[in-house]
Amino acid sequence: MTLFFSPAAGQGAGPVISDLQVEPSSGPPGSTYTISVLVQSPRDPKEVVPILNELRENMEKIEVAIHDDGLEGDAVKGDGRYTGRIMVPETAAQQTHRFEVYIHDTAGRTSNVLEYRFTVLKAAAI
Repeated sequence: MTLFFSPAAGQGAGPVISDLQVEPSSGPPGSTYTISVLVQSPRDPKEVVPILNELRENMEKIEVAIHDDGLEGDAVKGDGRYTGRIMVPETAAQQTHRFEVYIHDTAGRTSNVLEYRFTVLKAAAI
């Protein structure tokens, strides 16, 4: 299934996300990874809603708080790169998962969609 997003009626283009980075790209259940995107807003950057919307394999929607404030994993305040942290659920299947990500602005305009993959590894023996 392909997702199509359109700007809110009559309100012009939404934000644009690019340069998606995921570190690391694999890990066992319970581990944490960092995700970041470069965000460009055609208007005021303050209109960006700091939530990264993820759709896992077109089934499960996940919302991730993202920051451009130099805190919580974000390297440089105000540089347009928003960063968040995600914990791999203990119940995650051991396989490669596909995610589509996008953001919104305060007027409801939706960005373009980017995709990444994350591989859930076997949990380490205790």
